[in-house]
Amino acid sequence: MKGSKGIWQLYFVVLFLALSFGLGTPWRWPSTPFTKNFVRIVNNLSNNQTFTSHCKSKDNDIGLHTLAPNEQYEWKFRVNIFSSTLYFCNFWYKDYHNVFDAFEAKYEFIYDCGGAHCVWKAKDDGIYLTQGQTMEDKKWYDWKKE
Repeated sequence: MKGSKGIWQLYFVVLFLALSFGLGTPWRWPSTPFTKNFVRIVNNLSNNQTFTSHCKSKDNDIGLHTLAPNEQYEWKFRVNIFSSTLYFCNFWYKDYHNVFDAFEAKYEFIYDCGGAHCVWKAKDDGIYLTQGQTMEDKKWYDWKKE
């Protein structure tokens, strides 16, 4: 009886590790507490426009950043044990703004980022996410006029 308990514990540990590190299948967890994730914010506005961003999660305030043209900043983090980590950002320049989710610990969202690196770019006509697989910028949000 004691030996079978040890076998079940071993199976449980192997299953846990397989799920934690992923199996390379579509069912894989989007991100684990072992994975470092990055969000980068880039100012690609024209005409020497600066813009300001304020990004935060429930537990972590990244702070207010004013970026000159072509300037960028990045932060790194790990998702929480429940894979419910969410960062949102408020972007604005002149009389335009938008608030959006910059990172969400969901498979579809991380797939759109191309993995653990989400790159958001402020451009004249909206806010773009660089698609990790193709390295193309895809418009996700329009600017809202105040």
